[in-house]
Amino acid sequence: MVDQVQKEFRKRDLLYSGALWLLSLILPDPQLHYRREYRIRKRDLFYLSVLLLLPLIWKDVHFHHLMVLAGIHGILALGLTLFLGYAGQISLGHAAFFGIGSYTTAILTTRYAIPSFFAFWASGLAASFFAYLIGKPILKLKGYFLALATLGFGEIFLVMVRESPGLTGGVIGIFNIPFFSLAGLVFDTYLKQYYLVWGVLSGLVLFSKNLVRSRIGRAFLAVASSEDGASAVGIDVGRVKLAAFVIGASFAGLAGSLFASVMSIANPETFSLNLSVLIVMMVILGGMGNLYGPIAGAIFLTCLIDGLSRYQAYSLPIYGVILILLLIFFPDGIGTRLRVRVIYLISYWGRKKRREKVEI
Repeated sequence: MVDQVQKEFRKRDLLYSGALWLLSLILPDPQLHYRREYRIRKRDLFYLSVLLLLPLIWKDVHFHHLMVLAGIHGILALGLTLFLGYAGQISLGHAAFFGIGSYTTAILTTRYAIPSFFAFWASGLAASFFAYLIGKPILKLKGYFLALATLGFGEIFLVMVRESPGLTGGVIGIFNIPFFSLAGLVFDTYLKQYYLVWGVLSGLVLFSKNLVRSRIGRAFLAVASSEDGASAVGIDVGRVKLAAFVIGASFAGLAGSLFASVMSIANPETFSLNLSVLIVMMVILGGMGNLYGPIAGAIFLTCLIDGLSRYQAYSLPIYGVILILLLIFFPDGIGTRLRVRVIYLISYWGRKKRREKVEI
C-alpha cells in the first residue's frame, strides 16, 4: 500500500515538474524584469491587441480562414528563422517535419482515438525525434551541401508516405481528422481556430524571445557569425546546430498538428518542396534578423497567394514580379526595413518640431 502511494506521488511530482518546466520556457526570468531589453514593450502589447480585436472587427469568414493559414505558416517561418536566421544554416526540408506533425496527429486521433491535445504535443515530439536522428549526420555538412541533404530528406519523406498506404493512406491521405478540442471546447469554427492558432503562435514567440536572449541563443548567433570562431571560444558547434534544427522541427510538427486539425485531412501533396521554398521565402522577405519579420512575411505571402488565385492565367508572372520587387526594395526584409523607415519618420518629425520651436 505504501509503495503504491509513493508511486502515485512520484507520478504527480513528475507531472507538476513537467508543467513548471514548460512554463519556465515561456515566462521570462523575474530577475531580468527590470532590464530594459527584457521588459514587455508597448509594441508587443499593440500587436497582441490587434490580434485579439482583428477578427471581431473584420467578421468575414474567408478572412478568418486565411488568417488561420497565415498563423500556421507563421509558426513554420518562426521555427525556420531560428535555424536559418539565427543559427545561419540552410534547410529545404522543413515541409517534411510539417508533414510528420500532420500525420502523427492524423494517425493518433483517427485510429487510436487519442485526444487531439495530446496528439498536438506528440506531433512536436515526433518531429523533434526525426530531426535529431537525421540531424546528427547531415549537420556535419555546410552551406549548399546541407541544403541538398535536407532537400533529400524531404523527398524521401514524400516517397515513404506515398508508398505506405496501410499507415498513411498513400497518395489519398487520411480524412475525417477531428477538430482540436480542449476541456470540452471544440474548435470547429474559423473564429475559434483563429484564436487557437494565434494563441499557440504567441506562446512560441515568447518562448523564442527568451531562447534567443539565453546562453544558447547567443551561441546560435556566434555559430552564424563564424563556426571556427565559435569553436575557438569553447562552443560545441555541432550541438548548437543540432539544437536549432530540433527546435525548428518541433515548431513545424506543432504547426502540422494544427493544420491537420483545421483542414481535417493529411495529404502528401501538401508537404512538397514548394512548401519548403515558400517557408524560406517567408523568412527572407520578412527579415531573418528578428522574430516578428518572418510572421509578417507569412501573412503577406499567404494573402498574396490567395489574392492571385483569382487570376489563374497571370498569377505566376505577377507573383514573380512582386517577389523580385520586394527583394530589390526590401533587401533586409519587410519587417526590418519598415521598422527602420518608421523610426526615421518619427525622428524626422521630432527634429522638425524642435526646429519650429527654436524659430519661434
